Amino acid sequence: MEPDGTSTFDIQHSVFNIKDLFFFPRSRIDTLAWDACVMASAQRLIYGYSWYLDAVTSARGWKWVGLVLPDEQGNYRAVMPVPLRRRWGKWVVYQPLFCQMLTVFSRDATLDPTPFFDVMLRRFRYGAKINLRQYPAPDLGFQVVRQHATHVLNLSATYETIYKRYSRDRRTNLRRGIAANWRLTDSVDAGPLLRLFRENHADTIPGGVGEWAYTTLQNLISELESRNLGRLRYAERNGQIEAGALFVQEGNRIIYLFNAASEAGRRGNARTVLLDEMIREKASGPVLFDFESPDKSSVVAFYQSFGAAEEPFWTARWSRLTWLERGLVWLLKNTAAAVSGHYSGAGPSPLNQPRDQLQP
Repeated sequence: MEPDGTSTFDIQHSVFNIKDLFFFPRSRIDTLAWDACVMASAQRLIYGYSWYLDAVTSARGWKWVGLVLPDEQGNYRAVMPVPLRRRWGKWVVYQPLFCQMLTVFSRDATLDPTPFFDVMLRRFRYGAKINLRQYPAPDLGFQVVRQHATHVLNLSATYETIYKRYSRDRRTNLRRGIAANWRLTDSVDAGPLLRLFRENHADTIPGGVGEWAYTTLQNLISELESRNLGRLRYAERNGQIEAGALFVQEGNRIIYLFNAASEAGRRGNARTVLLDEMIREKASGPVLFDFESPDKSSVVAFYQSFGAAEEPFWTARWSRLTWLERGLVWLLKNTAAAVSGHYSGAGPSPLNQPRDQLQP
């Protein structure tokens, strides 16, 4: 601790003061310097690029700010995006859709992310949810830290080797899917994918899916296509599209970002065929295939059946709101729920038990 009360942190045998970290609004971020830092970082993920963050926070009531550690030349040594959502009249930290995890992106692989997390906690009194690739120590002030996992498949081996690691059931279902004579086609039209999701999956999402979420996804797909980073692929039979998948590749990572299927597509193992075809195409390369796993045991088992292994990340939450603020938020939330027809009666404050919602 310095005499002025600030903290110092050792990075590559040099010392930087926590005062060297700057919060910038989006308008003040040097886009080129930010994206160059993300690309050069050991933690490189497509979710961290400025244009990707712009796309997933494009809906009303969303934005992101950046925490930046600059060097002497004005370049960015390390950056951390902080996504925000306006809730109950306040800007709170909130993980956006289609962005599984964030992190501190640093040109120095040994950089300690702790000061970045510390500054974020000091700046924002409420964090509904943020997913972090690096472990956030609970003693920093996070009230809840939970470990989750995505599942990744290393595609450096030959396809034949990878296929042998499929489970017996997956190989059986793949043979059935191939026998179903699916016709796979690439497209730039996201309409069928969104239609499949609306008709077959949206009703299973607790609270429903706001229209803004579809618009956000459409904007993101357009941005990915303009940068030649996304591949939208459909499974069609008898002239009818029954399943679709959005694959995203940036650097050495392919992400299975979004998918949907009709009942016919599910029964016909169309998504197994879509996944296997992408794995076949990318095998024997220095690439990781990220299934972007949710916390649902049946889906996790499906991805593991391809031979995928766990890769951890952590969800952090916190609240330093006063009891008066907590009570006001509880009242506003339950009033809104009553108006929308989802009122569930008196219950604990949502700030004590944060929940993920897709509706604004």
